[in-house]
Amino acid sequence: MSDEAPKPRKKIHEPPAEPAAYTAPGWLSTDEIENELLSAVLSNSISACPDADFARIDAYFAVDHEETEAEYRRSLVRLLANLRPDLANLIGCPRRGG
Repeated sequence: MSDEAPKPRKKIHEPPAEPAAYTAPGWLSTDEIENELLSAVLSNSISACPDADFARIDAYFAVDHEETEAEYRRSLVRLLANLRPDLANLIGCPRRGG
């Protein structure tokens, strides 16, 4: 038996140490990505989702951003990653390091 303390487990909703940069797929429209984000918000509002996830989404939409359509789509996928990381990884082809 080892005297080492057990390593803490990573929380399910804990953001990665290094943020991922996502590329929104061309085969999904902006409306479809917005709908996925809304669906994730609604379904996670019923469960015990950390307030920090909702705070990031609220903070994004509280400010008017000067973004191109492509930047907006990337932002939507990045926000989706807070609530549905597997889906965001699947559709967003994440690259680590911004």
